[in-house]
Amino acid sequence: MITLTPRMKNWLEKMGAHIGTADKKGFPTVIVVETAKVEGGGTVLFKLTAAQLAQVRANIEENPFVALGPGGLACIRAPYQYKGPAKIKESVLEVQVTEIYCTKPGPEAAARLDILPKEDMIKFDDTRWRDVGPPQ
Repeated sequence: MITLTPRMKNWLEKMGAHIGTADKKGFPTVIVVETAKVEGGGTVLFKLTAAQLAQVRANIEENPFVALGPGGLACIRAPYQYKGPAKIKESVLEVQVTEIYCTKPGPEAAARLDILPKEDMIKFDDTRWRDVGPPQ
């Protein structure tokens, strides 16, 4: 089971995420959700509006695998991408994070972090980023 680091959790909860979905043919749709709630270490909950639900419901029913990129509009800075299966419960999108990737430019780009032991993932996170925004 994946447990997000405190910095990862704070980015999602304070800045929300860009959520990418795709239909079964691979046609993508991305929505922006302003806030999230992380439960149990690796489950991310997003309260969606009716318009957001209309945009992603069919995709998630056809292809439940989604990608999340933390950060609000015009302030994406968090260097991670999360992937995993999603389901909709009433107006809440629930994503179970099963993969975490580094998206920071340079030699660490595309590094898969969820395969690291929890302590090593926290060390990776703590030694590479200097927060100037929400995560504290």
